[in-house]
Amino acid sequence: DNAKHLFLYSITQNDDVKKYFILDKNSKDFSEMKKFDKNIIAWGSLKHKILYILSEKLIISQINHEWINPFKESNENLVSGLITLQKCFLQHGVTVGDVSIWLRKYYHNFYLFVTVSDYERNSLLSNNYNYDENVIQTLGFPRFDNLSNEDGEKQILFMPTWRKDIENREAFLSSSFYTTINNFLNDENILNILKEHDYKLVFKPHMGIMPFIDLLDINESVTIDYDSSYQELFNKSSILITDYSSVFFDFAYLKKPIIYFQQNDDYHYDKGYFDFETMGFGDVLTSQEVLRNKINYYLTNSCEMEGNYKKRVDNFFRYEDKNNCKRVYQWLLKH
Repeated sequence: DNAKHLFLYSITQNDDVKKYFILDKNSKDFSEMKKFDKNIIAWGSLKHKILYILSEKLIISQINHEWINPFKESNENLVSGLITLQKCFLQHGVTVGDVSIWLRKYYHNFYLFVTVSDYERNSLLSNNYNYDENVIQTLGFPRFDNLSNEDGEKQILFMPTWRKDIENREAFLSSSFYTTINNFLNDENILNILKEHDYKLVFKPHMGIMPFIDLLDINESVTIDYDSSYQELFNKSSILITDYSSVFFDFAYLKKPIIYFQQNDDYHYDKGYFDFETMGFGDVLTSQEVLRNKINYYLTNSCEMEGNYKKRVDNFFRYEDKNNCKRVYQWLLKH
């Protein structure tokens, strides 16, 4: 989470700024965060409400109103005139499609909107978001500072995104999405290739698929990972296979191979500036047979990202360093 990484960086800075991290007390991370700093505040507590009124800046990676504002709707009007927070949006993931209907200034009026790429920034400035240039800043994601290739293991990570139009178990079973995932997770040829090279396949289910996970017929040699953080998996894995999930940006930052397996044109979103064919960081494949061959190619070539895709990574990200937290924090101090 970008907010978590920025907070952990901020508490190492010797300044007079008071910093607080708001977290659900029932979160498994609550006690862990308490080890780093005493100013971990329970969401919805009296202290949270007081801070919400008195603080100068609210730094967030999520925008859901019910996750941010500790006041119930019935009481919100009583304090709305007292709240002068400057909302600083770190983002949850890189913006790919046109989500102006959701993130436009009319609804959020961000004081800062952090991006990782000038392509992303220009898209936010040119579409119907209506933010001024000084608001949209290409500073890099704080969480990128903790990405590393040092803990690499012989594993391939499979992370398809969710289809929001699937509303029940019957719809899931009859969807091409189900067929694609099930076929891939049981492809004996792919699993044999992995076995020959002593690799394992790790499936990280999207939260949207969790209610239906029992409907998948998953080969026993496939590891289903429910517990590891995304960042742990990115650092450990040698190859990422996804369809449209924006997690590929984190993986690309490490310059490790990415395969976009888009067998079915069943993912509907308002397309923006990013074109997978011309800007993506790996091959866009629609055939499972071609996918097998591509996996075998990478495993026999030390899982090295091709030069043309490395150039695309260099071209997309303005920064490829470990100073993202520093840039964001310094911007916040100056503004």
